[in-house]
Amino acid sequence: MIFKKIFFIIFLQFSLFANSVYNINFLDFQAKVFPKIILLDNNFEDKLLENSVVLTILYEEIDYSVVEILKDKIEKEYKSLKDYNLKVNSLKYSEFNRNKLSTAYILLLGKDEKILEISKILSSNSRLTFAYDNNYLDLGVIFGLSITSKVDILLNIEALKNSKIELQNSIFSVVKIRWEI
Repeated sequence: MIFKKIFFIIFLQFSLFANSVYNINFLDFQAKVFPKIILLDNNFEDKLLENSVVLTILYEEIDYSVVEILKDKIEKEYKSLKDYNLKVNSLKYSEFNRNKLSTAYILLLGKDEKILEISKILSSNSRLTFAYDNNYLDLGVIFGLSITSKVDILLNIEALKNSKIELQNSIFSVVKIRWEI
């Protein structure tokens, strides 16, 4: 019985990603790294909602199963951040509302125009943004990851400056700074 459950879980994971551009290992790293970075925003407490850190995953409808996996991974890794509850929400790009902002955002795959539009709004409201696709750093997203023989945290320094977010200095010793072209 236990082997059937394990087999089903493995089958489910492979079937979800068989025709997908998402990498399960990449999602694992994002789930572990991105929430920690939120705490490095010197003013993250000003962006709390109902005394909680709220991390919203933005996505296209086709990626709903990926959102659920990423959300589950984050929630299993973190029940709280510092002394605050961590709430992980998901929202389709088409439902994004500039008047109802979260503490920070993870952007899954979407249309470049929408990523650029949302990045500008979030930047002007000093919200941290994290990208599944590192090409989104060129569209104003602040953080991304690169996984080769090692994991690199990429920081779009221009997007950070434009957002007026002040990060703790310790982040600069662990990131790879990416300058906009």
